[in-house]
Amino acid sequence: MILEVLRSHPVQTQAQLAQELRRRRINATQATISRDLRQLRVARVSAADGPRYLPPSAANDTETRLASALAGELTNLEVVGRMVVLHTHIGAAQVVAAAVDALAMSAIAGSVAGDDTIFVLARTAGGAKLVAQRLSEAHDLGARWG
Repeated sequence: MILEVLRSHPVQTQAQLAQELRRRRINATQATISRDLRQLRVARVSAADGPRYLPPSAANDTETRLASALAGELTNLEVVGRMVVLHTHIGAAQVVAAAVDALAMSAIAGSVAGDDTIFVLARTAGGAKLVAQRLSEAHDLGARWG
């Protein structure tokens, strides 16, 4: 039912989600909703109109999450050798890094996220440029959706 609610209209908070579930005669505590959101792999992403919960979809779930996360949170991106350095709003690096990791690009050896900075290590310098291009394209796509 949670996924049905999230797919039918935007939900920005767990309280809104609980209210929508009550309208469907389902009572759930915040703790239960929080656990269910994690188990369902629902992402909370930033959008132009504020944060919202994004349900997993089929094929383009990864790209949708990445585009939304980058459009709402990315402030700067640069390539330094084999490294792609992403700067985000404070507190958003983990969400963006999870979206980048979900791409499972073979060019990426790994990533490390702090509070507002992400280091993505590419296997080669050329791979770093490809990763940066893919992230820039996803950012632009997300910005158009926003």
